[in-house]
Amino acid sequence: MKILLIHLVGGGGGIELYTSQVANSLSRQNSDVTLLIGSYIFNENYYKDSKVKIILIDSQKSYPKMLIKLLNPLTYHKLLGIINKEKPDVIHLTLEDLISGVLFCFLKLKGNKLVLTEHDPELHSGEKLLVKIHLSFTKYLFRHFADKIIVHGKKLKEILIQKGVPENKVKVIPHGEFSYYTRWSDKIQESKDTILFFGRIQEYKGLEYLIEAVPFIVSSIPNLKVIIAGEGDFDKYDKMIVDKKYFEIHNRYILDNEVAGFFQRANVVVLPYKDGTQSGVVPIAYSFKKPVIVTKVGSIEEVVDDGLTGLLIPAKNTNALANAVINILDNPLMAKKMGENGYNKIKSELSWDEIAKKTIETYREIL
Repeated sequence: MKILLIHLVGGGGGIELYTSQVANSLSRQNSDVTLLIGSYIFNENYYKDSKVKIILIDSQKSYPKMLIKLLNPLTYHKLLGIINKEKPDVIHLTLEDLISGVLFCFLKLKGNKLVLTEHDPELHSGEKLLVKIHLSFTKYLFRHFADKIIVHGKKLKEILIQKGVPENKVKVIPHGEFSYYTRWSDKIQESKDTILFFGRIQEYKGLEYLIEAVPFIVSSIPNLKVIIAGEGDFDKYDKMIVDKKYFEIHNRYILDNEVAGFFQRANVVVLPYKDGTQSGVVPIAYSFKKPVIVTKVGSIEEVVDDGLTGLLIPAKNTNALANAVINILDNPLMAKKMGENGYNKIKSELSWDEIAKKTIETYREIL
């Protein structure tokens, strides 16, 4: 089977890594895989010893420059020329963007078989108006033209069905593991009574509830350390912090070789999201044998076995979050067992080879 994956614009480190792991795992299933990827997204470290054929497309992170390319007919002439030359059986987009949306229209008219991975069927709270308009229109295009849409959980499938997407068009395939980051593991030991919030600082992630929970946690865990690592606007949250001695802030883009150090130091990884669909942070935590505390939002809770790999709590509930943190920090043996269970989970249910097999099954359904 000849597969063409496309990822032209958008996404942070996690999405870039996701695309690479999908491509590499499909190639291990004896498939002929070509990846059409934006030059600014491409990270050659993700494809070492890979059999994937890489075709770089000149792209810019700048939104205005993307719009210029969107309006340029030569953009589509070049892309269609490459695709015609490759003659793929299936074309799979791993992250939607407006240029690819227009491209999908042309490809559908030519009779190509099209698959989309839709990571976020619902928009996150706090998105700017222009982003909402752009994403809403882009998602409309893809939902109309794609033959199959892959989502990362049963709840996300239900969301798409409620939005009018036919049930037989949606395939549930979980988000894969991110043990890639463990290659930088060293002899860093856990720091006692340490919790980690990791990833981009965005409104929907509920960081304010973690900050509000700290005084309650400190009443039971006086030596608490809260590590916050990720880029984004932190001003609002910085003003909320009453006593900064309990916090260690790394408000910047976290390089791949730094990720392991943060997770190795933590006793537990906290995701206090107000809303959301799925997350790559949970698979990273499992890769480092760390338990997680996760709010019951979207399909994130579907990859957490409550009481076994972590704890599930209601969203927007400071007391529940504080109690969950205290529970895990006060029970290190329980935390260790949860971490081991999470590690076993990614090696079975969330392995990339299993995900590749399910993805190929999806392709075969439309061929």
